[in-house]
Amino acid sequence: MKKALVMAMAVMMAASLAACGSSSGSTDASEQAITCSDDDEEDEEEAEMEESVSVTQETQDEGVFSFEADGVTITPGEAFDSSALQDADDVYTVLSCAVDGYDNVYNYTTFEVTAFDSGDGEVTYSIYFLDPNITTPEGLALGDSVDKVTELYGDNYEEDGTALVYTRGETELSIILQDDVVASIEYLLIL
Repeated sequence: MKKALVMAMAVMMAASLAACGSSSGSTDASEQAITCSDDDEEDEEEAEMEESVSVTQETQDEGVFSFEADGVTITPGEAFDSSALQDADDVYTVLSCAVDGYDNVYNYTTFEVTAFDSGDGEVTYSIYFLDPNITTPEGLALGDSVDKVTELYGDNYEEDGTALVYTRGETELSIILQDDVVASIEYLLIL
Protein backbone atom coordinates (compact mmCIF):
# COMPACT_ATOMS: atom_id res chain seq x y z
CA MET A 1 0.00 0.00 0.00
CA LYS A 2 2.79 2.40 0.96
CA LYS A 3 4.66 1.56 -2.25
CA ALA A 4 1.54 2.27 -4.35
CA LEU A 5 1.04 5.62 -2.57
CA VAL A 6 4.67 6.60 -3.16
CA MET A 7 4.36 5.58 -6.83
CA ALA A 8 1.15 7.59 -7.28
CA MET A 9 2.73 10.65 -5.70
CA ALA A 10 5.80 10.30 -7.94
CA VAL A 11 3.60 10.15 -11.04
CA MET A 12 1.61 13.20 -9.91
CA MET A 13 4.82 15.14 -9.27
CA ALA A 14 6.17 14.18 -12.70
CA ALA A 15 2.94 15.32 -14.33
CA SER A 16 3.02 18.61 -12.43
CA LEU A 17 6.56 19.24 -13.59
CA ALA A 18 5.61 18.28 -17.14
CA ALA A 19 2.69 20.75 -16.98
CA CYS A 20 5.17 23.61 -16.60
CA GLY A 21 7.14 22.41 -19.63
CA SER A 22 6.32 22.87 -23.26
CA SER A 23 6.24 20.32 -26.05
CA SER A 24 5.15 20.53 -29.61
CA GLY A 25 4.03 18.00 -32.15
CA SER A 26 1.16 17.29 -34.45
CA THR A 27 -1.28 14.52 -35.04
CA ASP A 28 -3.99 13.51 -37.40
CA ALA A 29 -7.38 12.91 -35.82
CA SER A 30 -8.02 9.23 -35.47
CA GLU A 31 -11.28 7.87 -36.72
CA GLN A 32 -13.46 5.27 -35.08
CA ALA A 33 -15.52 2.75 -37.00
CA ILE A 34 -18.95 1.74 -35.81
CA THR A 35 -20.48 -1.55 -36.84
CA CYS A 36 -24.21 -2.02 -37.24
CA SER A 37 -26.31 -4.71 -35.60
CA ASP A 38 -29.78 -6.10 -36.25
CA ASP A 39 -30.51 -6.77 -32.57
CA ASP A 40 -32.63 -4.05 -30.87
CA GLU A 41 -30.60 -4.13 -27.64
CA GLU A 42 -27.37 -3.81 -29.57
CA ASP A 43 -28.93 -0.99 -31.61
CA GLU A 44 -29.55 0.96 -28.38
CA GLU A 45 -25.95 0.39 -27.29
CA GLU A 46 -24.78 1.44 -30.75
CA ALA A 47 -26.84 4.65 -30.54
CA GLU A 48 -25.16 5.47 -27.22
CA MET A 49 -21.77 4.77 -28.81
CA GLU A 50 -22.62 7.00 -31.77
CA GLU A 51 -23.48 9.85 -29.39
CA SER A 52 -20.13 9.39 -27.66
CA VAL A 53 -18.29 9.17 -30.96
CA SER A 54 -20.07 12.25 -32.29
CA VAL A 55 -18.76 14.25 -29.33
CA THR A 56 -15.30 12.85 -30.02
CA GLN A 57 -15.57 13.58 -33.74
CA GLU A 58 -16.76 17.14 -33.10
CA THR A 59 -13.76 17.67 -30.85
CA GLN A 60 -11.44 16.25 -33.49
CA ASP A 61 -13.00 18.41 -36.20
CA GLU A 62 -12.47 21.50 -34.03
CA GLY A 63 -8.83 20.58 -33.80
CA VAL A 64 -8.55 20.53 -30.00
CA PHE A 65 -8.52 17.96 -27.22
CA SER A 66 -11.44 18.05 -24.77
CA PHE A 67 -12.63 15.98 -21.83
CA GLU A 68 -16.22 15.36 -20.78
CA ALA A 69 -17.39 14.98 -17.18
CA ASP A 70 -20.97 14.92 -15.95
CA GLY A 71 -22.15 16.02 -19.40
CA VAL A 72 -19.87 19.09 -19.33
CA THR A 73 -17.14 19.47 -21.95
CA ILE A 74 -13.91 20.88 -20.56
CA THR A 75 -11.34 22.18 -23.07
CA PRO A 76 -7.94 23.68 -22.29
CA GLY A 77 -7.95 27.34 -23.31
CA GLU A 78 -11.71 27.76 -22.89
CA ALA A 79 -13.72 29.25 -20.03
CA PHE A 80 -14.04 27.04 -16.96
CA ASP A 81 -17.26 27.22 -14.94
CA SER A 82 -16.78 25.18 -11.77
CA SER A 83 -20.49 25.57 -10.94
CA ALA A 84 -21.39 23.47 -14.01
CA LEU A 85 -19.86 20.39 -12.34
CA GLN A 86 -20.53 18.66 -9.05
CA ASP A 87 -18.94 20.37 -6.05
CA ALA A 88 -15.20 19.86 -6.02
CA ASP A 89 -13.85 17.73 -3.19
CA ASP A 90 -11.05 20.22 -2.70
CA VAL A 91 -9.98 23.53 -4.23
CA TYR A 92 -6.54 24.95 -3.65
CA THR A 93 -4.38 27.71 -5.07
CA VAL A 94 -0.89 27.19 -6.49
CA LEU A 95 1.70 29.39 -8.17
CA SER A 96 0.79 29.36 -11.86
CA CYS A 97 2.82 27.62 -14.54
CA ALA A 98 0.56 29.22 -17.16
CA VAL A 99 0.42 32.92 -16.30
CA ASP A 100 1.80 35.42 -13.82
CA GLY A 101 -0.08 34.85 -10.60
CA TYR A 102 -1.92 31.84 -9.28
CA ASP A 103 -4.03 28.93 -10.52
CA ASN A 104 -7.02 27.33 -8.85
CA VAL A 105 -6.88 23.53 -8.78
CA TYR A 106 -10.28 21.81 -8.52
CA ASN A 107 -10.12 18.19 -7.33
CA TYR A 108 -13.16 16.13 -8.39
CA THR A 109 -11.96 12.76 -6.97
CA THR A 110 -11.40 11.14 -10.39
CA PHE A 111 -9.77 14.14 -12.12
CA GLU A 112 -8.38 17.60 -11.43
CA VAL A 113 -8.89 20.82 -13.37
CA THR A 114 -6.36 23.64 -13.15
CA ALA A 115 -7.67 27.05 -14.18
CA PHE A 116 -6.19 30.54 -14.26
CA ASP A 117 -7.85 33.94 -14.05
CA SER A 118 -7.82 35.65 -17.45
CA GLY A 119 -9.33 38.88 -16.17
CA ASP A 120 -12.66 37.88 -17.75
CA GLY A 121 -13.09 34.72 -15.67
CA GLU A 122 -11.31 31.43 -15.26
CA VAL A 123 -9.75 29.62 -18.21
CA THR A 124 -8.91 25.91 -18.19
CA TYR A 125 -5.17 25.25 -18.26
CA SER A 126 -5.10 21.48 -17.65
CA ILE A 127 -7.18 18.39 -16.86
CA TYR A 128 -5.37 15.58 -15.02
CA PHE A 129 -6.73 12.04 -14.55
CA LEU A 130 -6.64 10.59 -11.01
CA ASP A 131 -8.68 7.41 -11.44
CA PRO A 132 -8.50 4.43 -13.85
CA ASN A 133 -12.31 4.29 -14.03
CA ILE A 134 -12.58 7.41 -16.23
CA THR A 135 -11.62 7.54 -19.89
CA THR A 136 -10.83 10.03 -22.59
CA PRO A 137 -13.67 10.48 -25.13
CA GLU A 138 -11.78 8.05 -27.36
CA GLY A 139 -11.67 5.41 -24.58
CA LEU A 140 -8.17 5.62 -23.04
CA ALA A 141 -7.77 5.05 -19.28
CA LEU A 142 -4.97 4.85 -16.76
CA GLY A 143 -3.54 1.32 -16.84
CA ASP A 144 -4.12 0.79 -20.58
CA SER A 145 -1.28 -0.45 -22.79
CA VAL A 146 0.87 1.63 -25.12
CA ASP A 147 -0.69 -0.39 -27.96
CA LYS A 148 -4.12 0.98 -27.05
CA VAL A 149 -2.68 4.52 -27.03
CA THR A 150 -1.40 4.18 -30.60
CA GLU A 151 -4.56 2.35 -31.69
CA LEU A 152 -6.70 5.27 -30.49
CA TYR A 153 -4.43 8.22 -31.31
CA GLY A 154 -1.98 6.98 -33.93
CA ASP A 155 1.79 7.16 -34.19
CA ASN A 156 2.09 10.89 -34.84
CA TYR A 157 3.29 12.00 -31.40
CA GLU A 158 6.30 13.72 -29.87
CA GLU A 159 8.27 11.80 -27.26
CA ASP A 160 9.16 13.78 -24.14
CA GLY A 161 11.00 11.42 -21.80
CA THR A 162 8.48 8.68 -21.03
CA ALA A 163 5.57 10.77 -22.33
CA LEU A 164 3.82 10.52 -25.67
CA VAL A 165 2.53 14.01 -26.49
CA TYR A 166 -0.22 14.48 -29.08
CA THR A 167 -1.06 18.00 -30.26
CA ARG A 168 -4.29 19.43 -31.69
CA GLY A 169 -4.46 23.16 -32.21
CA GLU A 170 -3.45 24.88 -28.98
CA THR A 171 -4.00 21.74 -26.86
CA GLU A 172 -1.91 18.73 -25.95
CA LEU A 173 -2.71 15.28 -24.68
CA SER A 174 0.26 14.08 -22.62
CA ILE A 175 0.36 10.36 -21.83
CA ILE A 176 3.13 9.22 -19.49
CA LEU A 177 4.07 5.55 -19.76
CA GLN A 178 5.67 3.29 -17.22
CA ASP A 179 6.70 -0.16 -18.49
CA ASP A 180 4.49 0.37 -21.60
CA VAL A 181 1.43 1.06 -19.42
CA VAL A 182 -0.40 4.40 -19.16
CA ALA A 183 0.57 5.92 -15.79
CA SER A 184 -0.67 9.48 -16.40
CA ILE A 185 -3.13 11.27 -18.71
CA GLU A 186 -3.24 15.05 -18.88
CA TYR A 187 -4.77 17.59 -21.25
CA LEU A 188 -2.86 20.89 -21.47
CA LEU A 189 -3.20 24.33 -23.03
CA ILE A 190 -0.14 25.26 -25.09
CA LEU A 191 1.01 28.74 -24.17
